[in-house]
Amino acid sequence: MTKINTNIFWMGIVSFFTDMASSLVMPLLPFFIVIILDQGVDKLGVVLAVTTIASYLLRFVGGIASDKLDSNKRFLIFGYGLSALAKPFLSVADGWGTVAAVQASERLGKAVRAAPKDKLISMSAQQHNMGASLGIHKTIEKCGEVLGLIMVFGIIAYWGMSEDVFRAVFLASVIPGILSLMVLILFVKEMRGGKSKKKTRLALNVEPNIRWVIAGFIMITFFSFNESFYLLLGNDFGFDIKTILLLLIAVKGLQMLISNKIGRFIDRQSIRIQMTVGYLLGVMLMLLLCTSSLTAYVISFLLFGLQEVIMLIGIRSYIGKFAADKGAAFGFLYLAIAIFSALSAYVTGAIWQYQSAQSAIMVNTIGVVLSGLLLLSFQRKRDQFKEH
Repeated sequence: MTKINTNIFWMGIVSFFTDMASSLVMPLLPFFIVIILDQGVDKLGVVLAVTTIASYLLRFVGGIASDKLDSNKRFLIFGYGLSALAKPFLSVADGWGTVAAVQASERLGKAVRAAPKDKLISMSAQQHNMGASLGIHKTIEKCGEVLGLIMVFGIIAYWGMSEDVFRAVFLASVIPGILSLMVLILFVKEMRGGKSKKKTRLALNVEPNIRWVIAGFIMITFFSFNESFYLLLGNDFGFDIKTILLLLIAVKGLQMLISNKIGRFIDRQSIRIQMTVGYLLGVMLMLLLCTSSLTAYVISFLLFGLQEVIMLIGIRSYIGKFAADKGAAFGFLYLAIAIFSALSAYVTGAIWQYQSAQSAIMVNTIGVVLSGLLLLSFQRKRDQFKEH
């Protein structure tokens, strides 16, 4: 088993409590918007788009700032603190606009901390086991997420699915959020460096090979359903919220169990093989949804969890190993995710609301197949250009 660095362990505990807090909020949010507040799925799409932009867009700025100031921990304290304090305000939200504003504030905290967090973890790990170290961190993180989901399931099973229960759970999310901030302040050590000594005129110094890998990541994941749409699809299949939560626990539990193994797999395989596996999983999970089968839906959701772990650990490991300016490279990754994930969420929500869930599935399935063909075409042209 990979020996874990102390800093990576404590960052794992920070993520443990943070993801526990998020698990008290995020699984309930689609139902809170669509059922409790009686807003449409299109409004859910708007909320997801707004919060995705808030979550990812400023990660670009945070990454560059962490390089320029040669500091990570100050951004982490601000980011985790803002997220911990914002979540409880969902307990007083009275419409989708308020939800979007609160979630945007919470995601802003994640935006500020994301690139410095990845940079600090990658600098705490050794080059030869970067993927395994990230896999261990992800395992600890997913433990917190699973525990939070189990808590939500117990609360819903005992007290039922009422507006008061939803609001009480949102308010309670402040407790693990504060615990994560305390662990960060007391136990996580600052890591400095991770920036190229070569001077450039641009604030953003991302190598061409890093940009190509990030472009491939975006193209592969752009048309996959996100977690919120999977949860709503379960509701369309007739599952009650308790059954949907159990399924989500299974997905997160799978991620928890495989993250370390996936990390070691990533250390042994090229980025091209990792991307190929991620793409094939993306095609499979969308094709399964096209069958409108309950069993296929469950398998697809589980494959979604597997694909998410492979893609995220893979791209983070690659940047951690090969980027000269790590903060800027992680920021560039999250800038790209911000733009395209927000667009994907908005379009999917609109098609679902004004056409049907099946129409949204068909559009995304065609999109994921075509994106692979386009990526293959780009790769061939790039290889031909290198030969000349």
